[in-house]
This record gives sequence, structure tokens and C-alpha cells, in this order.
Amino acid sequence: MKLYALPAFIFVLCSCATTPSDDPDSLNFQIPAGSTLSLNKPLTISEGKTHVYIQASQQSTENKVNRYDINCRLGFREFGPRTIEPEVFRITRSEDGQEWYSYPNIRRFDTIVYLESDKDTDVIKLDCEYWGGRVDRNFTVAEMQQSLGELMTLTFPKRENAEQKQ
Repeated sequence: MKLYALPAFIFVLCSCATTPSDDPDSLNFQIPAGSTLSLNKPLTISEGKTHVYIQASQQSTENKVNRYDINCRLGFREFGPRTIEPEVFRITRSEDGQEWYSYPNIRRFDTIVYLESDKDTDVIKLDCEYWGGRVDRNFTVAEMQQSLGELMTLTFPKRENAEQKQ
């Protein structure tokens, strides 16, 4: 490769990088540090289970979840039966991913949100997913919130505008 072509090559590579977004409707939005997840209504963990499923604003079970629509699994360390009361959890980090569930037809798209509790609730994480095909994409945080509905609410810290600081 000629040296004069190197800057053009670097420019092309850099232009492919995604730009972060402040809009939860954007695929480039990452849940920021300082965000919280509020459990707004009590959830019941069944006997012998360490998790509950949420889909379409309702608590569900593993057998009733439609894997082709966004569904979320809230995980805990200890087994049920028990009830988890409303609480606000701190989000420590989140990850987006995708993997083949059944190549080449079914791909699993997911967002994992790691949680902590100030009330010593043994919460671990919220894992939201859906199954799609080759042409599908991961979901946005806004779409994830729509599936959680009124049961759980994501709250993001206010970002100060740089102009307001001056």
C-alpha cells in the first residue's frame, strides 16, 4: 500500500465507528452510569425459582413467554417462593449482545442490565431478549422499557448541556 493512501484508509475505518446517542430510541444509546431501575409493583417468585419473567407489561412464566417478542428475566440469588416488594435498583453496567440460537435461522438479541440494591435485596440482573432472524437487529432501550411497561421503570441521570455550564 502506498503511504499517501494510508490517511484515506484510516478515515474510512474511523467513519464506520458508531456515534453514542443520548436518545433511548437510538440503537447507539448506552445506559449511562448513575441510571436506576425501579420495581413499581410487587413480583412473586415461584417455589424453586430464582427469577421472574416480564413481557408486555405483565409478569409471566417461562412457558408462557413469546420468545419472538422482547421479554425480560429479573434474576435473584435466592430461591422462592417469596415476594419482591417495590424498590429502586442501581444499574452498575449493561451489555448488548447477539448470538446464534439455531444457525442460520434464529438469532438471540439481548441486553443485560446488572443491578445492585441498597435494601440488600439479592437482585443480580435484568436480562432482556428476543429471537429474530438474519435481518433483525437488537432492540432499543425504549423498546425494552415498553416491554417492561408499568412494572419497571428505567431512569437516566440528567445530562447537563455544555452551554449551561459556562
